[in-house]
Amino acid sequence: MRVNPFFIPILFIVALLGTVFAAQSAGAWSTSGRTEVNANQLTPADIKGWMTIQQVIDGIGIPQAELYTLIGISSDISASTALKDLESIAPGFELTGLRDKLTARAGSSAITAPSAALATPTPAPIVATLAVAATPMPAIAATPHATPTPLPAGTVLTGSDVKGRMTLREVSDQCAVPLAALLQALHLPADTDPAVAIKDLVAQGKLAEVATVQQAVTALQSK
Repeated sequence: MRVNPFFIPILFIVALLGTVFAAQSAGAWSTSGRTEVNANQLTPADIKGWMTIQQVIDGIGIPQAELYTLIGISSDISASTALKDLESIAPGFELTGLRDKLTARAGSSAITAPSAALATPTPAPIVATLAVAATPMPAIAATPHATPTPLPAGTVLTGSDVKGRMTLREVSDQCAVPLAALLQALHLPADTDPAVAIKDLVAQGKLAEVATVQQAVTALQSK
């Protein structure tokens, strides 16, 4: 039987397109240039702002309730919500902060219990030892509260390094900008508590977003 010479190329093209469509349906193929990671096996560093909550749940393999707790949102928020949209829903939410929490979670879950099948240790020979008087350790005074780790000498943060968890005092000290000038640039009262966190000011409606502080610091540092 004679085979049509056009049949084999057509069959090859159909098989190729069928493979592509099947991969796209399974979420394992993307031509948008947006996804350059394995969506079924994400690492915290792979998480992007355009990803949905459900993609993070599936890619990281984390229960939805646990992820919602890490993000700090209520259970009535749809899992189809993009992470970048959470900034307007959950004040103080930061993508970098979520990556850090997931990294810490991955590190703690990687610790495995030692194997139970251990050889019976050989008893050590008993030898006579001299009694040594224990030297009392000096008492260590407890610190009243934890303080932020100081930056290396001479290090100055830029406006883009400012995070929502930082206080106004930390921004002033670590970015080398006068506190009074920072308050004036942010249109905040001069008697504003410098120990208040930026994310709390956003939650109170006194600042629009964390980017407002980043822009103000950048402007002050350029003077």
